[in-house]
Amino acid sequence: MMTMKKFYLMMTVLVAILLQACGTTNGLTKAEKQAAVARQVQENLDARHFTIAVDWMKPLGGMPRHVSSNYELKVNGDEIDSYLPYVGEAYRLPYGGGKGLNFKGTIDNYTISYPTSNRALIEFSVTNDEDTYYFRIDVFNNGKSIIDIIARDRDAISFDGEMLFNN
Repeated sequence: MMTMKKFYLMMTVLVAILLQACGTTNGLTKAEKQAAVARQVQENLDARHFTIAVDWMKPLGGMPRHVSSNYELKVNGDEIDSYLPYVGEAYRLPYGGGKGLNFKGTIDNYTISYPTSNRALIEFSVTNDEDTYYFRIDVFNNGKSIIDIIARDRDAISFDGEMLFNN
């Protein structure tokens, strides 16, 4: 028969072992977590397969606005899927207002450079049946991103967001 003392001692040892095991599997330091995020960002950029979810838009000449919906920009190889809000002046639009920044298209002139050790600069253009868009995307090691879009027939607009890692 087991005494209560032995039972409590065994339970204490078991709990200590479980806590130690949990601590070692998820016990990454802040620096290790940052390095893991930076590696994932770099892998996504190298593969040219990434999604940036935006949470702020900054229209030219307007006030920054929080974006409350699931707006995002997806790059997959030479393809782009842009689902972004647009606020600003448009100079030529099709009847009914057109697509704005909600379109799928083929990327032209894709380049990536590294102006600093913690930032990648991606530049490319996309032409569809409504407009030509020049994208300039700054992606930082922590996944934070800034998207600048200059269109031929619309005012420029910027977005702040963050790279998603489950894409």
